[in-house]
Amino acid sequence: MRYLFVFLFITFLLTGCNSTQSKSEEKVAIPSPISLANHALFKLEPVPNEKEIFSLPKAEQAKFLEKYNQLILKGVRADTAISQYLESSIDGFTYDGETLTATDALSKQAGNCVSLAILTQAYANLAGIETSFREVSTYPIFKKEQDLLLVSSHFNTKLFAPKDDAEEKDWIEIIRKGTVVDYFPQQNTFYVGNAHYPSLVAKFYANLASEALIKGNFDLSYSLANEAFKFTPHNPELINLLAIQHRRVGDTDTAKKLFEFATEHKLVSSNLIASYRFLANQLGDTVLVDKLEVELEKTAKTPFDFLQIAIKATNKAQFSKAKRLLNAVIKHYPYLPEPHFELAKIYYLQNHHDLAKVALEEAIKMSDSQEKTGMYEAKLKSLELTL
Repeated sequence: MRYLFVFLFITFLLTGCNSTQSKSEEKVAIPSPISLANHALFKLEPVPNEKEIFSLPKAEQAKFLEKYNQLILKGVRADTAISQYLESSIDGFTYDGETLTATDALSKQAGNCVSLAILTQAYANLAGIETSFREVSTYPIFKKEQDLLLVSSHFNTKLFAPKDDAEEKDWIEIIRKGTVVDYFPQQNTFYVGNAHYPSLVAKFYANLASEALIKGNFDLSYSLANEAFKFTPHNPELINLLAIQHRRVGDTDTAKKLFEFATEHKLVSSNLIASYRFLANQLGDTVLVDKLEVELEKTAKTPFDFLQIAIKATNKAQFSKAKRLLNAVIKHYPYLPEPHFELAKIYYLQNHHDLAKVALEEAIKMSDSQEKTGMYEAKLKSLELTL
């Protein structure tokens, strides 16, 4: 299942909420980044509240509970009962990239993975079942404009099985039983982190804030981000989003303050560092740009983070660095087509056309979509004309 996000040359990825107690205690003293915002630049607009996100029509609630209770009486485990009801009620569900409330996702029979997670959570709320969530990353697929990129991200839900009396007495629980709800499993996805309910709510608002940012509706984007901060107040990706909002309306001073706040309190991600570097470049601060270049490689987590670094190295003609990063990605993730394609570009620029041909053939072999295959084959045909 894919969802399109906006970010500054890198994906917006909402991180998980798991942390140690000591870290939580430290974060209590950290002020909310939203306190640094230039509120005068934005006008708050109405947005859905938490209750509205997960509410379902009364008729649907009654329908679900009737079927759910029937399954329970038949001995079906609670988490499985919810999963079975979902499968039957959204049989014609289609992916359209929208982030929707539970009611809208159900009525439209459409939405993205966050919409499905919200709908699943709505039913779990009615049944009193606990949930957790998992986020993974995928490769960026479409460039929107100079400083914004639409990318894929994926979110799925685990419905926990109710604990029985024996489990309640256990003092150690390694893996809790449950059912994973993931209607659109995506190839070539990479684990980012575990998340909990606050992350799901924040992700709902962040997705809509990103969409509003694309459309240039800065007031709405800010209003949605403001709500997201209430659920994950120290999320690096939300700080990144808030900083970009300020930069886009021309307040580079506040944008820089937000980035400095994030780095000071170690609330950073590869996405935030990339955005900060873009701003530093815009401000002509070459010393800061060089410093952030180093930090970007330190904060990279997924193979796609390293791919972005390699691409930028290629653009600067730093071919040795780019090849080192790409070969490392290929070594650990040989089935990804993108690093082979980027390697082919470098070989072509270095006039190693035979090596470029081999790399393109590997990219075609590993391609996971007709669109990519078509693009790679077209490049290969063009290259073969020069051989």
